[in-house]
Amino acid sequence: MSESDILVEFEFEENFVLNAALDRVKGPFIVEDIKMKMPFDSRAAFLRGEMKILLEISRGNIKPVKSVQRGDIAYMPLGDSLCIYIQDMNTFSPVNIIGTVNSDDSLDKIKDVRRGSQVTMRLRE
Repeated sequence: MSESDILVEFEFEENFVLNAALDRVKGPFIVEDIKMKMPFDSRAAFLRGEMKILLEISRGNIKPVKSVQRGDIAYMPLGDSLCIYIQDMNTFSPVNIIGTVNSDDSLDKIKDVRRGSQVTMRLRE
């Protein structure tokens, strides 16, 4: 963990928590916008190996990539959502990788989250 990391947690309606770190260096304006919104509730949907969480921050691409790794957290401007990836893959549109999941053992539980379930994102203490 570096000084630029912001520790966060995602608490899903299905009663499990995913711990993660957002890195200010990877997307300073995006990460700061997310930090200013926290804590916030949103809706989640698991699609094609990724969990999408609606953000509503309306940012563009900073350092776009199309290849992501298991455990990456990225902001997807198309759809204005935060994506958590459970497998290595190529995305259908460019994303900005802004963090990583710290609890790899919980990552596969994302598959069990019902589409439209509530998720709360907050700073971790």
